[in-house]
Amino acid sequence: MIMVAHPVGNQNVRALLHALNQQKLLHSFHTSLALQKDSFLCRLPIVGKECLRRTFDQVDGALLHSYPRYDVPRVLCDKLKWFRLTQRNTGMFCPEKVYSHIDRASAGFLYRTSRKPSQVYGYDGKCLALFAAARDIGGITLNYEAAFGSVSYAWGMLEQERAANPAWRASIPDIVDGTLRKQADELKLADRILVASTFAKRTLTECGVAEHKIAVTPYGAPVPAMREETQVRPGPRLKVIFVGALTQQKGISYLFEALNLASSSVALDVCVIGGDYANGRNQTLNAELKKYRWLSSAPHDQVIRELLEADVLVLPSVAEAFGLVVGEALSTGTAVIVSQNCGAADLVVDGFNGYVVPIRSAHAIAAHLVDLAGDKEKLCALKRNAWVSAGRTNWDSYAKGVMDAILCQS
Repeated sequence: MIMVAHPVGNQNVRALLHALNQQKLLHSFHTSLALQKDSFLCRLPIVGKECLRRTFDQVDGALLHSYPRYDVPRVLCDKLKWFRLTQRNTGMFCPEKVYSHIDRASAGFLYRTSRKPSQVYGYDGKCLALFAAARDIGGITLNYEAAFGSVSYAWGMLEQERAANPAWRASIPDIVDGTLRKQADELKLADRILVASTFAKRTLTECGVAEHKIAVTPYGAPVPAMREETQVRPGPRLKVIFVGALTQQKGISYLFEALNLASSSVALDVCVIGGDYANGRNQTLNAELKKYRWLSSAPHDQVIRELLEADVLVLPSVAEAFGLVVGEALSTGTAVIVSQNCGAADLVVDGFNGYVVPIRSAHAIAAHLVDLAGDKEKLCALKRNAWVSAGRTNWDSYAKGVMDAILCQS
């Protein structure tokens, strides 16, 4: 039996929970707030929509364990724009306190329960206390999903960005020493490490993690949402989209530099979807966003609709272990341009369904945008191939890969 702990239950977590539940291997799931869809909280105004995102109807309610003390106030503070209270690492209800509370609570449960699991499954930066408890008890295998790859590697890349792009510093995530130490300790305790991409694996091996401990299990993508006969829509403008947090880790300065370069030669119709990490403190970003259509947030179905309308997704990540939106773009017949440090580059066949460019190369991105704007036949082929190549990995295949990795070696 396998015990799983994660603060919110992302799509990858849900895929694993569904597979474990189907095979009756789920010991328990520990999170901030776990509800069933018939909960009265899901019908409340204002918070009901957020509560619906925390429903786990695919899991037996008796296996769900909630620890909402910090996460519920965090969500409310964000909705009220009380960002000082949720500021990373320092705020009273910052994400790190949410993670730590759930980690300690799940560790306490592991000590108390008389029915011990044979394995635990934790996530980077969120399971040190749980792993320590399992080691203390003994006889429990520790599985670790490094969803962000090596945090130490990302820290090094972002430090380079601080020096090279001072105007964008407000949009560079702070990775504190405690976060680096925590992942290092978690990695040492883990028996098996799972990552979603070859890039994430490389960041870990470069930081000294033994290669034989790491299994690559790519995240899933939606079922292709377009017909195979993808056509380029009429009109002179190339439709470009970016989806993701507006941080320098996602390479946003290089996105806007590329758009400025390309727009001097061709007409672009640009949509940017993502929350502003700097909360308005990055004046350079504020000026760039005024040039384009910006949605600070959007429900998933709207993101898919926007992708269906787009020609090209651009994701120039400086250090990103995967990038789920790349699979979603391919499934909608949208060509992609990603950096070599975006883990989802594994899904891209250069020149077939998109392009993989060097990191920090706005000129390479701009050159492709200009080329595609002027060559509708090439763009049509890329979009058709994007649709054809989608679906090679889905959430069922991701869950199967995880299950194979953690059960075949038991």
